[in-house]
Amino acid sequence: MNYIFTINRKKFESSESKITGRELLTIANLTPVEDFELLYKINEKGFTPIQLDEIVDLKTAGIEGFKAKPYRKLKIKVDNKQYEVEECLMTSLEIMEVAGINPDRFYLKEIRKGNVEVSYKDDVEHKIAITKKSSFVSCEREEIKCVIVNAREKAWSNEKISFDDVVKLAYGEVSTNPNVIYTINYKRGVPSKPEGSMVKGEVIYVKNKMIFNVTQTNRS
Repeated sequence: MNYIFTINRKKFESSESKITGRELLTIANLTPVEDFELLYKINEKGFTPIQLDEIVDLKTAGIEGFKAKPYRKLKIKVDNKQYEVEECLMTSLEIMEVAGINPDRFYLKEIRKGNVEVSYKDDVEHKIAITKKSSFVSCEREEIKCVIVNAREKAWSNEKISFDDVVKLAYGEVSTNPNVIYTINYKRGVPSKPEGSMVKGEVIYVKNKMIFNVTQTNRS
């Protein structure tokens, strides 16, 4: 039987119910463990610390949720530039925000020991364990060649597209008849907003083979 617990809202598992603070941090890849403080919530007023060699029982009600934080700010590298962060579990979106990188045009790769690369291109919400040795590089996303409009492939190479652009791809032109209404929904979009709808005058970032569904109705 595996026991599920969370650290900073990310789920982990242990085959043992009784486990030390050191083992909890190790399972979460927060190493060296001496750099982190581990706490659990005792009531609505606050948290209590767990020592590295202190044993906790995951079967105890309310003990399965933990919080970890570095004793001091961590310095990470993104594209060979150093940045200070206060969180020990971050998504690639959060890391790119710190580094001022546009997630709609770029994605991150983590460079681990032995130059092993881990890509977060399609998993931007994954919580990454941050240590003082964390290093990342940004990579440009796939070149934009086309979009899919009403199930048909349409050539498109610009990084942005407007409401009127999508209508023209679907129907050839935008009607000047005030009674004609267009509705646009999209999916498989950029990481910051992979799906949604567009309104007249809106301009959004595009991803290669992004899917648009456009309908035209007449209210008269």
